[in-house]
Amino acid sequence: MNPHPPLAAERIPPERLHQPNVQGLERAASLAGGSLLISKGLRRGGLGGGLQVILGGLALARGLSGRCALKAAMQPSPLEQQLIENTHWRSAKALARSITINRPREELYRYWRDFNNLPTFMTFLEHIEVLPGERVRWVAKLPLGKTLEWVTHLTEEVPGERLAWESEADAPIRNLGWVTFRDAPDEQGTEIQALIAYEPPAGRVGHALAGLLDQLPAFKTAQDLRRLKQLMETGEIATSRMARDARVETLQPAPPTTEQGIH
Repeated sequence: MNPHPPLAAERIPPERLHQPNVQGLERAASLAGGSLLISKGLRRGGLGGGLQVILGGLALARGLSGRCALKAAMQPSPLEQQLIENTHWRSAKALARSITINRPREELYRYWRDFNNLPTFMTFLEHIEVLPGERVRWVAKLPLGKTLEWVTHLTEEVPGERLAWESEADAPIRNLGWVTFRDAPDEQGTEIQALIAYEPPAGRVGHALAGLLDQLPAFKTAQDLRRLKQLMETGEIATSRMARDARVETLQPAPPTTEQGIH
C-alpha cells in the first residue's frame, strides 16, 4: 500500500492557496495601525512622513485583504501541510512542477524508470548508482566542490503511470518524491507531474545543511523538466531560447536528501 497519496497528481485549488492568514485581533490591529501611520505621516510630511504613509498603506492592505505575504512564506503551504500530516514529519519543504512533452507516455515512463538516465537531465546530479532491491544511491553536487549522498527505495510503481520513492530510514534528512505520467488532452503527448519534498533538519547544523540544499538546482525542478522535454523532443539539450519556450507550470512553491551526509 502506498503511504503517500498522489499529491503531485492533484492540483491545489486556488482558493486554498489564497486563504486569509491574518484574522481576528491581528487583522484589526493592522487596520488600526495602518490608518494611524497614514494619518501621522500625512501630518508630518517630508521623507519621514512619506515612509510612515508607505508603511501604513502596507499595514492597511494587510488588514483589508487578510493576507500577509511574509507570514505566508513562513508557514507551510497546503501541499506541505498535507505532507506533514501524511508522513508525521516535524515540518516539510516541497516543490511540485508540471510539464507537457510531445512524446508517448510509455516512452517517457521507460526513460525515467531507467534511473541511470536521470543525470542526463537532472543538472544537480553528479552520479547515480542503482542498487539491489529497487534502491538508488544519489550523489548530488553542492557549492564549494562538496557533494551530498542519500539512498532511496521505491515505494510505488504503476507501470506507465507513476513512480514514488522515499529515502532510507537512517538518512540524515528524510525525503521523498514521485512522478506521474498522464496522456495530455487532444493527443498532445504526455503531462508529467513531479514532486520532491524533504523534512528540514533541526538545530544549527541542520539549518546550515538546509541552506546548502536550497542552493541545489534540483530544487528548481522546472529547469530539469525543461531539459527532459528538450531531450525527448529533439534528441539533445536545446538552446536557452528553446528552454524559454518550454512551458512549465508551477503547482506549488523544495528537494532531495542524504544518507551519508556532506563530503
